[in-house]
Amino acid sequence: MLLPRLADPDGSPALRVGEVELAYDELSAAAAAVAEAVAGASRVAVWAESSVEACVGAIGALAAGAAVVPLNPGYGERELEHIASDAAPELILTGEDSELPPALGPIERRAVDPRAGAGAPLREAMRPEDTALVLYTSGTTGPPKGAMIPLRAVSANLDALAEVWGWASDDRLAHALPLFHVHGLILGILGPLRRGGQVEHVGRFAAASLGDALERGATMVFGVPTMYSRIAADAAEDGRLARAFAGARLLVSGSAALPAVVHRRLFELTGQ
Repeated sequence: MLLPRLADPDGSPALRVGEVELAYDELSAAAAAVAEAVAGASRVAVWAESSVEACVGAIGALAAGAAVVPLNPGYGERELEHIASDAAPELILTGEDSELPPALGPIERRAVDPRAGAGAPLREAMRPEDTALVLYTSGTTGPPKGAMIPLRAVSANLDALAEVWGWASDDRLAHALPLFHVHGLILGILGPLRRGGQVEHVGRFAAASLGDALERGATMVFGVPTMYSRIAADAAEDGRLARAFAGARLLVSGSAALPAVVHRRLFELTGQ
């Protein structure tokens, strides 16, 4: 199973996005309602806003055995038309108030209710060799290309990172990464839940928001180099922020190399 704790959930905290928080039993029930709604679909698009609805939608669709196609809300009409034609998702999962561009109009839309469901816990139908996600490239050298990622690759990578980082169920991750790529969705959302821990997505990036999450108990932070440059600059002006990052168990900078000058500055300010 990808997320075994959702099969036997309790009331401990699981997922927080902005001000909305779900316990494991609430997340399991909401994702199970999504899985029931999309049953039989082979590919399901998710409007990948930084929202609880996007997270619940992706988890529920995966459990139903559908390949999830995260859609970048920043894409233009041309890119979305290409992806809609290329991946051919049968459904698109959104928030109740999400506004979709005309390019996605022909796809059947279903709103995700993060408070839905009161039946049996989530059950996973996807097999290890099934395609779990279709993630599209940025399209810098031509039309975006869909990389088909099997469930076994998702599980293997998350387990390898857990071993390297000592990632455990008592960790709480904070991040502000977009949910339409590997770092933000697979590592940032599925990773903590696979460990049976907690995850908080703070929404739009701000160093202070990540600092607040650390003060609420986060032990890990995921970011990219530009974020850590901003964190270093803000921590130099704000001792509270520097102390918050000093208390983290692990800071991860991914997607590109962290410049040595930023690394040194963070060490000077936080000891990390």
